[in-house]
Amino acid sequence: MPARSRRDFSPDACDSMPFNSLAYLLLLTVSAVSVAIAPWPAWVLIIASLFFYAVAGPFDTTVFLSAVALNWLIQICIPAGRGRIAAAAIVNIGLIGYFKYRNLLIGDASHAGSYIDTALPLGISFYSLQALAYHIDVSRGTTAPARSLSEFFLFKAFFPQLIAGPIVRAHQVLPQIQRFFNRRPRRLRLLSFGLGLIVLGLTKKVVFADSLAPLVDDIFATPPDSCYLAWLGATLFAFQIYFDFSGYSDIAIGSGYLLGVRLPWNFRTPYVSRSPREFWQRWHISLSTWIRDYLYIPLGGGRGGPARTTLVLLVTMSIAGLWHGANYTFVIWGAAWGLYLLAGRMLPLDRVPAVLMWPAHMTVVIVLWVFFRSPSVGFALHYLDTMLSLRGDFPAATDDAAPVALVVAGIVALFALHWAELGLQNPKILYLLRRIDGPVAHSLFAGTALFLVLMPSYNANPFIYFRF
Repeated sequence: MPARSRRDFSPDACDSMPFNSLAYLLLLTVSAVSVAIAPWPAWVLIIASLFFYAVAGPFDTTVFLSAVALNWLIQICIPAGRGRIAAAAIVNIGLIGYFKYRNLLIGDASHAGSYIDTALPLGISFYSLQALAYHIDVSRGTTAPARSLSEFFLFKAFFPQLIAGPIVRAHQVLPQIQRFFNRRPRRLRLLSFGLGLIVLGLTKKVVFADSLAPLVDDIFATPPDSCYLAWLGATLFAFQIYFDFSGYSDIAIGSGYLLGVRLPWNFRTPYVSRSPREFWQRWHISLSTWIRDYLYIPLGGGRGGPARTTLVLLVTMSIAGLWHGANYTFVIWGAAWGLYLLAGRMLPLDRVPAVLMWPAHMTVVIVLWVFFRSPSVGFALHYLDTMLSLRGDFPAATDDAAPVALVVAGIVALFALHWAELGLQNPKILYLLRRIDGPVAHSLFAGTALFLVLMPSYNANPFIYFRF
């Protein structure tokens, strides 16, 4: 399969309203003000969500509205129970399968998505899982159903989390949405916290992810010829995808605060983890809990003997990998994570000193990212062959190659920033933001967000998970 570079996909190719755009900030501002003063705040959010998705174009809008209509018909036509769950699985998994995997299933690998596939309907991988979880929870009796089509639509279409999550559950968001329809929305508080999250997310995306993207693209354009470049490319990609995806989640959650909806946390500094299980408790939390609750446990995970546990874990993680894209690289990535999680259960990793366990764990994480980023299995194996060898010399310090010491210092700084972000999650920071939650802080954060959006950039890239 030919390599596909991120450079093939400019922001314009997405035909959407990226979070790091002035258009999104304007939509968010108008929506937040309107929700605060309008007599019907629910319809303000419905109109804003429709507008947000309509910008993507008629194809994406038609697919999304069709998915909403089909899932609503399932609710009103099929009684809660296994029949409804089966219908919801057929519709939602069928939508993902048709749009995301049809080329892979018919053997046309030349058109299967490898890293980013702009032909995918916007957000389909996320809103399909959200709808399936909704029907399962209603059928299990763990949450009450939406009372009307308008409530169900806003639950599905709430624009900050529509494209790339977090993958919200009905019990988390639906009661908040119903308050809007009852014209008793949550009192807007912690606006400084929401604005601060937006600034943090924009900083991750605009300053870090978009700066790392061209370096990663250059290294992954062809298999590197030295061990040094291979490790550099994989490590930089680990931070690129973290800054990009967690940046999106930060902006989504911060936007929710401004609109009176509290979305679940999605990332908690995963690169400070010291075990495979802890990593998935910190990385893309809404997906990892979805996999646990709707795949791993129903398939019998944790029950039965070691053989069954091993099989369920490998199958679950392979499916999770396949969810990321129609390429065998993602399946291998997921299966390898399954093996690593299994090793974490069988080996006494918690007894290994942190000073040894953390670098060993991060080495595995970075190695596995190679499969995720590579355009084909052959490319990944070639890349890993170079990465795990001692071939190739360090590049000479020329105009095109930074000194090795400077590169190492930069990577150390990235890890230091990651650890510093862990400090931002301290309850004392939230207490401080409560204290300064006023017009001055709001203006400072809003001005910083506007500066980051308007800051000239020659390496702008679409959010990785916008078309996943």
